[in-house]
Amino acid sequence: MTRLDRRLFLKSATAGVAVAGSGWLAALRHPAHAATRGGTLVIGVPESFSSLDPFRRIGRLDYNAVINLLDTLVTYGPDAIPAPGLAESWERPDELTWRFRLREGVSFSDGTPFDAEAVVFCFGKIREGNFGGQFARITSVVATASHALEVRTSERFPTLLVELAQQYASMVSPAAVAAAGDGFGRMPVGSGPFRIESFDPGRELVMVRNEGWWRRDAEGVAMPYLDRVVWRVLPDAETAALSLSTGEIDFLYALPAPMAPMMAASPDITVSAAPTFGWEYLFFHCGQPPFDNVHARRAVQFAIDRQAIVDAVSFGTGTPASGPITPASWAFNRANPGGGLIAPRANPAAAKAELAAAGLADGFEMTMIHPTFPHLTAMAQAVQAQLAEVGIRVTLDGKEIGGVLDHLFASNFTCLLIDWGGRIDEALVFNSFFRTGGGNNFGKFNDAEIDALIDAAAAAATVEERARIYQEAELKLVAASPLAWISIPSELRALRKGISGFVNHGDYRLRAWQISRG
Repeated sequence: MTRLDRRLFLKSATAGVAVAGSGWLAALRHPAHAATRGGTLVIGVPESFSSLDPFRRIGRLDYNAVINLLDTLVTYGPDAIPAPGLAESWERPDELTWRFRLREGVSFSDGTPFDAEAVVFCFGKIREGNFGGQFARITSVVATASHALEVRTSERFPTLLVELAQQYASMVSPAAVAAAGDGFGRMPVGSGPFRIESFDPGRELVMVRNEGWWRRDAEGVAMPYLDRVVWRVLPDAETAALSLSTGEIDFLYALPAPMAPMMAASPDITVSAAPTFGWEYLFFHCGQPPFDNVHARRAVQFAIDRQAIVDAVSFGTGTPASGPITPASWAFNRANPGGGLIAPRANPAAAKAELAAAGLADGFEMTMIHPTFPHLTAMAQAVQAQLAEVGIRVTLDGKEIGGVLDHLFASNFTCLLIDWGGRIDEALVFNSFFRTGGGNNFGKFNDAEIDALIDAAAAAATVEERARIYQEAELKLVAASPLAWISIPSELRALRKGISGFVNHGDYRLRAWQISRG
């Protein structure tokens, strides 16, 4: 029997490391946990909800709702190591077989039982969904007993556990799916810590405790602790900050960096920061001019002064990006990040040389779509000014986040600035963003050599071999520049005193079941 190599899921290299930047960051602290049952938590969020169907492309805020409504077979904590969820154990009798023992006595919040047949149904939904390609190596999923499952693969699939910990692998009630049809995205039913009481996507989502949730804390106390969680849409950052200061809300989901020092100075508010696995970046459409030419993409890459953006726009709370692999990853090459092609400072001479190689010595014009969040608007304006220095003339097209996502998901853009929360394993990043046809490959990038490296890394047996292959793929990706990586942001949250138990994982997922009042 093959033993699982836990080294495939090493702890984040930066866990516990302070975020670099201004002096006020030293005061950031995480509240101690003192669980008290009952009460309501009101969370201010900066954007509207769209769909809560986990199998479709949905936004970051939607994923935050989903993680509190739907369980997955596998989960993970701050150490980013896969841990039992609805699957209480697993084994690999050979390299192509996984056997899962499912948690017994669990029901979906509509009262229907969770069992192996429900999991088989959910695997069908997962593979039909937008991220079904992540599970292409699975050849069969069979219920071998009421709470036992066997998964067979066509080749070694060592990263299956981290795939199963993602929200697109959620477990849902088959009965609820059948009853709701296309409306399931407005009222998903799972076995998670909360269930939906009411949902007005542009205004408010209200969740109430799922009294039958299976999880207990270390003291044996039933979770979640809260009676209700209210997600209130407050798109104006200043209004949201005022609402936190006055106590109208308890938790600010996204704290703009310019407001963080002021919030940290308040005796009534705690500010929390954590380095993330993700990026702030530009998406290029690699199938449209001018970015069907690699030299045009590289010209933008060289023209960006990442350090200036981190200092002026992020107030020192982020880190200049050197490529797709972040310092939080076990695959990060500390000796030569990103192969050394992308520097923190701009290289105007190199940018102009790339423009000449593209046949665009006089520069070019383009439109950049971006969300109208203050932070990303300021970043778009900074990039616009920096590109103008080398003759690239940018027209900014700011849109509400839902409109930005509509353009992104439809690949209807030439250049689009956005941020992304990252994932705990490089297989989830490379396969999705950079493999031909990947779920997040909205820029239509394709490279057969990179595809082959991504496949090889995902199947490699040891973390050392996987890291080496991903670093090789990163070198080719930075040279091909399907994206322009700008910075690695910090996850900034703010909460009122008296709110306990929040853990900032740095993955843009708010786990409300851990939180209590008092």
